[in-house]
Amino acid sequence: MRSATCSPNVTDVQWQEIVDALTRREFGAGLGAAALAALTAACARPDAATGSDSGAQRTVTHAMGTTTVSNRPSRIVALDSLPIDTVVTLGKTPVGAAQAGSADALPAYLGGGLDSTTVVGSIAEPNLEAIAALQPDLILSSKQRHGDLYDALSAIAPTVFSVSPAVDWQGTLRLFAEAMGETDAAEQKLSAFHARAAALTETNRGRTAHVIRVMDDGLRLHGPGTFSGSVLTAAGYTITGQPWDAKNDMSEISLENVAQIDSDIAFVANTSAPGELGIDPVLIGQMGPSRRDSVRQTDYRVWITGIGLTGANLILDDLERL
Repeated sequence: MRSATCSPNVTDVQWQEIVDALTRREFGAGLGAAALAALTAACARPDAATGSDSGAQRTVTHAMGTTTVSNRPSRIVALDSLPIDTVVTLGKTPVGAAQAGSADALPAYLGGGLDSTTVVGSIAEPNLEAIAALQPDLILSSKQRHGDLYDALSAIAPTVFSVSPAVDWQGTLRLFAEAMGETDAAEQKLSAFHARAAALTETNRGRTAHVIRVMDDGLRLHGPGTFSGSVLTAAGYTITGQPWDAKNDMSEISLENVAQIDSDIAFVANTSAPGELGIDPVLIGQMGPSRRDSVRQTDYRVWITGIGLTGANLILDDLERL
């Protein structure tokens, strides 16, 4: 992965002045706005205002309004898990991508699809200087994650946001594919995913399941509207009832109430060594799936943060191996 550099028409002194101003994150003040404008102008290609093909544009409606994009953008910056997965799944390499705060690298499950991608900060704190230096023609993220940065990002390049970083991931994939000019490819790949999932429904119909994350003070259950929950639902499982929160479709459960987890199978997502669930064996024994020898360890980096079509197909791989 490479570090970002700007075009050679910026002097070292000008560059440092811009970097200093951007680092202070004063986008509400004149200095920060001026610095961002200067950086955008200095780093722009001749066709930067309209994307990689200045003669062909489309208008995309998204969570922040409407944005005019190039028909086939080629320099895409992805600032969250779902856009990163989507860009790679649709056969492109993002010029820039943000890392998850808990990770020390971009998603490994995407293989070589990110080998030439520049890291542009973390998902929690994207580096606007690095993004602008890459001269993107499209930026992808979500309102929930980066709504406060939308104006600053839009000053750099056409920016398209979904509402949520994870809920309705298939709808968001379609939105990002539209922005990329790859709608047909996305629909073909989604159809193939649903055909795989449908093949599992006969085996799994009527079976209940939970997706579990171990937290500091208890367990977090992922509902049917979450990424992994929706994949399980597509494969025929029923995610058993909980008071799911309206924003993220998740539910917290204290350790003393683990007996409430009484599904046919439970998938514990973590990054631990094989066989290490991160839950006291006594508590595991109180869960219904344990009595059926149906507690399965899964990869957190796929089941929880691998949001997107490639991640979804990897979950189906796991289900097919059961």
